[in-house]
Amino acid sequence: MTAAAAATAVDAEGWRRLSPRMLLVHPVRELPKVLPLVLPAVVLHGGHHNSWAWAVTALAIGAGLLRWWTTRYRVGADLVELRHGLLIRRHITVPADRVRTVDLHAGAAHRVLGLAAVTVGTGRAAQRRGEGLRLDALARPEALELRAALLGDGDGAADGPRQGVELLRFRPGWFRFAPLAAAGFAPVLASALALTGPLAGPLRQTPIGALVDALLHARALGPLPVRLPLVLLLAATAINLLTFAERAGAFALRQLPNGALEIGHGLLNRRTTTLEKRRVYGVELTESLPMRLFGGARLTAVATASARERSGPALAPAVPRRAALAVAARVLGGDAALSGPLTGHGPRARTRRLTRALGGWAGAAAVLGAAVAAGRLPLWAPAVWVAALPLAGAVALDRHCSLGHAVADGRLVIRSGSLLRRRTVLAGEGVIGWNLRRTRGGRRAGLVTLTATTAAGRKGYRLPDLPEELLPGLAEEVLPGLLAPFLVRE
Repeated sequence: MTAAAAATAVDAEGWRRLSPRMLLVHPVRELPKVLPLVLPAVVLHGGHHNSWAWAVTALAIGAGLLRWWTTRYRVGADLVELRHGLLIRRHITVPADRVRTVDLHAGAAHRVLGLAAVTVGTGRAAQRRGEGLRLDALARPEALELRAALLGDGDGAADGPRQGVELLRFRPGWFRFAPLAAAGFAPVLASALALTGPLAGPLRQTPIGALVDALLHARALGPLPVRLPLVLLLAATAINLLTFAERAGAFALRQLPNGALEIGHGLLNRRTTTLEKRRVYGVELTESLPMRLFGGARLTAVATASARERSGPALAPAVPRRAALAVAARVLGGDAALSGPLTGHGPRARTRRLTRALGGWAGAAAVLGAAVAAGRLPLWAPAVWVAALPLAGAVALDRHCSLGHAVADGRLVIRSGSLLRRRTVLAGEGVIGWNLRRTRGGRRAGLVTLTATTAAGRKGYRLPDLPEELLPGLAEEVLPGLLAPFLVRE
């Protein structure tokens, strides 16, 4: 540690305390924990004779102060250690060679006080077992130096900007992709349904419920059959825009001189994640159907990252597809894996996709017919479902056209999906095994679902409806000699 870290007192054994500025943050965080104890007293006594309630509040603030006093950490050449707790004392040790990610997080209060919380990631499974380490919080210069020391980045000086190549930075034009996200529609639809039930009163007190209720009663928007879908669209668009502004409004991606990737995002809650080059095994390009129509895509890293991001850290939020491809090419060192041709899965896979789609449609049609016969649905309901038949067939054909695979530059390339199409590029050394699944219909058609098992990203990447005759060559090209002993030649 340099002079920036010297401001934190160090004892004879090298233990340091968190920044004393956290004394302004910890007590405030403890206040919500005592509200259930304080509110009953205020209600019962009308705000009088509540000295015991104030005593409880003082104890909570004291607990925040005690939390700072009893928390210490030490950074050595081989270990990062954290001690905290009074009645239950915990000592967490993380070997330096197991550090996979180092995240810096700064909420609004942290940014005002010049602080940053440091999360040392050792992998998803380890963090689920409580083996991760979080220092909340350090002075920002000290946090930057700690990150540089743990990741071996000699360019992590706190007195200037980090060097490296900027791969991507937020552009206002990205906002055109925000309304295309499906995330905003779920809470709006749930609120619209709940406003007709017993929870309508409390729900109207929430921001989303109040917004939906106001739009539903806005007669200027037209009659209810016109107003309802318009309300869903307007409310979901507003939520998507606000969410996108917070998550992507300050997005920046840099590649540091040592090859590590530094990802920063968040307007109010600023988070910075640094991924070592050796922890990144590939990328995944995701395109929802609306995104594909408007030329947008998302890019995530297939990496051994933290537990918060199941699919991997985002290398590009919703951006133009060409921008996501340019970032992927820089990360992979070439664009052959993302722009090269794929091997299709043939007519048997197409027949299977159509059979699944039309079989599901026919089953739902039978249920609707029975409901109409019982008088539970109007006569026009099956007509709507019949009109959806061409759509089901079109989605099935699109899913077949999306199916494909290749091996490029020693990397496995997988593409599948229609409503949500993914193209995954996974380094051969990142594949640790194969998982084969055959259903009864798949065996008759000579198709198999192949899953590449890995320690990174989602832990497994599926390639559905792969013709059996293509399986040995693909597996041998990616991982020579692994699958061959288990194959039976006929």
